[in-house]
Amino acid sequence: MRTRNHRVVFYLNDKEFEAFEQKAKRSSRSREAFIRKAIQEVQIKELPPADLYKLIWEIRRVGNNIDQILMIANAKGILNIPDLCKAIDDLREVEKLIVSQYI
Repeated sequence: MRTRNHRVVFYLNDKEFEAFEQKAKRSSRSREAFIRKAIQEVQIKELPPADLYKLIWEIRRVGNNIDQILMIANAKGILNIPDLCKAIDDLREVEKLIVSQYI
């Protein structure tokens, strides 16, 4: 049995329909799912670019390398630890900004 029993029909001109189609595609949702999300006033985000996950992976890899350098430097007492800690924090903040835009 259907859980959605009400049918809604409305008309769009060519320009409106094209904009609607593009927004639904960019969000990776069907037209119906896109409309339901819009009605629920959920912020509809576009599908992230294909290389976004590679970028996040690369940022995390660089952060892990900095962590390893920091541990070695701390053990030997040869580097300015507060500056490295700030660099790691800045890197994590960039990662969070990227993730918050798409995910």
